[in-house]
Amino acid sequence: MPEAAPDGAVVLGNPVAPPLNGDMHTDISTENAMVQGSRRMSKGVEYLVEASAAEAEAISATLAAAKARQVNGEVELPDRDRGAEATPSGKQTSTFIKMPDSSGSNDVAPPGVRLHHRAVVVAAETGGALGGMVRQLSIDQFENEGRRVSYGTPENATAARKLLDRQMSISSVPKKVIAHLLKPRGWKPPVRRQFFLDCNEIADLCESAERIFAAEPTVLQLKAPIKIFGDLHGQFGDLMRLFDEYGSPSTAGDIAYIDYLFLGDYVDRGQHSLETISLLLALKIEYPNNVHLIRGNHEAADINALFGFRIECIERMGERDGIWAWHRINRLFNWLPLAALIEKKIICMHGGIGRSINHVEQIENLQRPITMEAGSIVLMDLLWSDPTENDSVEGLRPNARGPGLVTFGPDRVMEFCNNNDLQLIVRAHECVMDGFERFAQGHLITLFSATNYCGTANNAGAILVLGRDLVVVPKLIHPLPPAMSSPEASSERHIEDTWMQELNANRPPTPTRGRPQVTN
Repeated sequence: MPEAAPDGAVVLGNPVAPPLNGDMHTDISTENAMVQGSRRMSKGVEYLVEASAAEAEAISATLAAAKARQVNGEVELPDRDRGAEATPSGKQTSTFIKMPDSSGSNDVAPPGVRLHHRAVVVAAETGGALGGMVRQLSIDQFENEGRRVSYGTPENATAARKLLDRQMSISSVPKKVIAHLLKPRGWKPPVRRQFFLDCNEIADLCESAERIFAAEPTVLQLKAPIKIFGDLHGQFGDLMRLFDEYGSPSTAGDIAYIDYLFLGDYVDRGQHSLETISLLLALKIEYPNNVHLIRGNHEAADINALFGFRIECIERMGERDGIWAWHRINRLFNWLPLAALIEKKIICMHGGIGRSINHVEQIENLQRPITMEAGSIVLMDLLWSDPTENDSVEGLRPNARGPGLVTFGPDRVMEFCNNNDLQLIVRAHECVMDGFERFAQGHLITLFSATNYCGTANNAGAILVLGRDLVVVPKLIHPLPPAMSSPEASSERHIEDTWMQELNANRPPTPTRGRPQVTN
């Protein structure tokens, strides 16, 4: 049975402190326990008030009461066992407790009843690697929970509403995107191709996401459990099918206890690149510590100008706005992290290690923002290289994708893993028939999440689910039969969509790995 922590949190295995800022992996160390103890023993108070005008208005009554309590011998102490209150903006406010006065009175006000600021969420699965997984989620993140809550007096309600309106004005675009697009079972391609966001909204979305990416390291440090997604290429219907079948990143889904990692190539080739990248950015803003994006080779202006994204922006937003949005999104792409380490045992990237990457530090040393033109051979290998045809082909070979590109053999994989104390490489970049494919005796897995790539490959799509026991479970979806009218192959597709079919015919994709090739 899970133990009960002092604050009511459920503990599995090593004790876990109440998460801060969405971090679900904060351990209670001896040092932290000593710090908490010393804070409880402190009798001094230092007020640090850093608030905007709206925030100051919302908490002015609280500050006035605090000053009055100081005069009467009351002080502010962090009370971890009782928990801190969360304001509408997510900031923590401390609890005031009565200290004995100098007259020797020992009367202490009894603690009041309160709702903890976090809820405990248990995984839906009862068995397997995720069975019994527990995480905590701020109650402010639940979409419907607080709909009936008032703010007390009319004055407090007005102040709180101003603060909430200010918060919502900043976050309304990602919330709008999520409400409009995150419909795993009910999403259908829009009848009209006009995109539902305008330039100002795309600018807000990009600026918010870019700030988060800029604060992240070039190589993300992640923990299990986590779901890993390969290439999506604008096939938004497949993303919704994967969310529907295997859980979606929302409070109604499984975001409370499992992270999401996407390995790039969000745009080009498919019909709905704008939906795909917009939703992923909105999810990143909404769940910055749980949704993770890294860069693929198609997250570059010189590539997605040729393979569909630029044309889609113009077709769906008009020439002036479409070109502006395309430029803005590509500027954001230059900030994307380039790889991810999971539990320091698995490295995830888009392409591969090529000829030049021998140590993870080489990737970490790449400075962002970075363009393909300004990038080194390390960036080229990271985003463009592929494994050789099979385990019998070792060393480095020319890559059929183009001059200057290489394929790398299983010997390179084993050398890289040994150099960096790693056990597995997960990469995307190539369409594989079963959605995933092993290489180097299982030390490298290629992952591809879009089905029936470009309408011709007839491949399955897959994700990898890494449990907390570090067991990797592939989960697949297969192409829908034509009679079922897949969102990516619907007979009701608007006539304007034919431009993508023509583009893919004129610029055919790299042949599907492992698919028998027809020879004339």
